[in-house]
Amino acid sequence: MKIKYLKNLKSKAALITASDPTEIAVKPIPPFKSKALYREWCAKSDTEHAFLTGFEGINPNARIEGENKICKINSIPADFDAPPDWPNVKDIIRAKCPKALPAWYCRTYSGYIRLFFEFEETLSIHHTLVAGFFKYLKQALQYQKIFAGYDRKSEAPSQLMEIGTDWVNMGGKIPSCVVQTALFKAAQEKPPESKDTSIPIEIISEEVEKKFPNRWIGDFEVGSRGPLFWIDDGIDREGCQVFEDGMIVYSDRDLAWKTWRDIFGPDFVKDFEEQKMGDLLDEYWFNGRQFFKQLGGTAKTIPRDQLVLELRQRGFKGGRPKKGENISEVEAAVVLISNTNRIDEIAPVVFRRNERIVSYNGLQILNSATVRPIEPASDGDVSNWPFLNKFFDQFFEDSSSIRSKYYFLGWLQRYYKAFYRNKEDQGQACILVGPAKRGKTLLSNKIVAALVGGFADASDYLSGGTKFNKDLGRAACWVIDDTVSAASFQDQRKATELIKRGVANPRIEFMAKYSDAVTLPWAGRIIVSLNDDPNSMSVLPTMDSSNKDKLMAFRIRKEPFIFPKKEELEATITQELPHFAKWLMDWKPPEEILDDDRFGIKGFIDRSISYAAFDNSSRSQVSELVDFFSKACRQQNEKMASWRGTILELQVALHSYNGGRPLGASNKIDFIRNGLSHLEDVGRNSKTTRPIKSVGKGSGKVWVINVTAPFDIDYEEITSENQPF
Repeated sequence: MKIKYLKNLKSKAALITASDPTEIAVKPIPPFKSKALYREWCAKSDTEHAFLTGFEGINPNARIEGENKICKINSIPADFDAPPDWPNVKDIIRAKCPKALPAWYCRTYSGYIRLFFEFEETLSIHHTLVAGFFKYLKQALQYQKIFAGYDRKSEAPSQLMEIGTDWVNMGGKIPSCVVQTALFKAAQEKPPESKDTSIPIEIISEEVEKKFPNRWIGDFEVGSRGPLFWIDDGIDREGCQVFEDGMIVYSDRDLAWKTWRDIFGPDFVKDFEEQKMGDLLDEYWFNGRQFFKQLGGTAKTIPRDQLVLELRQRGFKGGRPKKGENISEVEAAVVLISNTNRIDEIAPVVFRRNERIVSYNGLQILNSATVRPIEPASDGDVSNWPFLNKFFDQFFEDSSSIRSKYYFLGWLQRYYKAFYRNKEDQGQACILVGPAKRGKTLLSNKIVAALVGGFADASDYLSGGTKFNKDLGRAACWVIDDTVSAASFQDQRKATELIKRGVANPRIEFMAKYSDAVTLPWAGRIIVSLNDDPNSMSVLPTMDSSNKDKLMAFRIRKEPFIFPKKEELEATITQELPHFAKWLMDWKPPEEILDDDRFGIKGFIDRSISYAAFDNSSRSQVSELVDFFSKACRQQNEKMASWRGTILELQVALHSYNGGRPLGASNKIDFIRNGLSHLEDVGRNSKTTRPIKSVGKGSGKVWVINVTAPFDIDYEEITSENQPF
């Protein structure tokens, strides 16, 4: 039995090692009148005696105290502070120790008995496991009940025992399986911890096989036993056990507790910790109220309880904090997310899909955009998209020297390329006017919208029916189809302003129900599809000089086009779109349609659509008032070519020509003023609109109106074809 001793309790000398307590030569203890005097003698520096321990510290030659923690057990003492039945001691021990006899017993200074139990091999143990180890060893062997008065102080690693007398060798040893089981239970109850971040055992298993191939047989999981795989000494017997933060070592060939840092080195732990925290911050965010997680390519709200469960699943430990820490790993991770990944808002920023966090207008916005463009194919040859090519070629009515389809394709190219490259390049709103069942909705919803990841119906929003635009904010393409009528646009001016704002401003106010509005960058497109009947065309926005550069307005041909059946049509478009997208990427538009302004492509408005827009606008009422006024002027003076005066004078004249009564909206002076300004603007570029000019005087405007007959609304030049009867 390996045992160590000092000559007195005051000694700072190196421990002396012995293999047999009976070989330690000591003089008899002098007689003392009291126990106190005996204790004083034990602690004197000149005392020459022997005080034993079966424990070893990190420094094996020094007494266990302070930082010299216990790390090995050679034997364990069991003191009993009651007189035994000395004549029958051996029989009592044999009867009560069926699993393992003590190695030795002796008589103490007080006349009581002390047992020493020896292990089959020296046990390595971490100092935090000592109390638990004795607890489970006593449960297994029940040695504390052999005699009365068991003294738990004998379990203290720092305790030194006076050598005693009358040593008797019982020759027993505690089996290794019993010792290791007690140690394992102690470690399960209170496992040793590393100050390093927790590493999933699956990662550790991979590293074991990578660095120490074929050294561990079987599954590497918590509780598994195996050899000291990190020591290449040719010994393959079991000597350690796997725990979450490291290896419990039973063998005296190494320290009792080896952390993963000890085994694999600090770089391994550091690299994993950086990846662990990096992955965490790539996936979770906090806005002060809710947590968000990256799910299915976008950010979704998750409850805190789910976050905690997922952190534990990732290897972050909950429960009580590690030694020296105030909060657990899970709590620390929650704090890290809350502080480092703090956001102000969560919203879809569809033209910055490459940015997970968008810094805009002083806010940190978690980008929840899910729309994605169609990926271009490798070959954009026209032969790969024959249906789309034929469809585009026959779809548009040509009304200028350059084919209308080139304006449309130029507009579409700028749109698709910008969205694909996450660029906020602005573009005009697109208006499609033509007969029903000619493919307007197909073009807007199935072709254009498909290229940019889908569409949202903007009818209610752009007609002022709702202020919430959650679905619109998620899309890069807003559509109004030809089911919308004038009833949906009771205030055409409001609709015009909303379309104008959607085109001119590179941002939108994103507002979902029960949420605050947030301004987002947005450079999408608005597509309006209208039938060519008067009711549908009442939706057309006004097309004055402030608006016409913001519009692409195409008339659709009336000639029928034969479409395949729905399933075949959708399959064909799906197959051809990637090839068309590639062609669109590479195509060079005609120089004549390019523009250097913010929209890149010149605006295009079919003349008939422009006329229809004006005729259906509220400003046509002013045009009719001016027409009535011009005819009345000529009736008063048939040679009269122009009228000059103020708005008020015009209003007075109108009422006088109508018998002193208001005529239409003639009593609304601001309405007339705005209408005249619009007519003045339109007349600069129109040969059919009545010329109107205004001259500012600093104190008001003077208006000059051409009242000649050729500009009457119902004027028709007499030709040989329209000669009356």
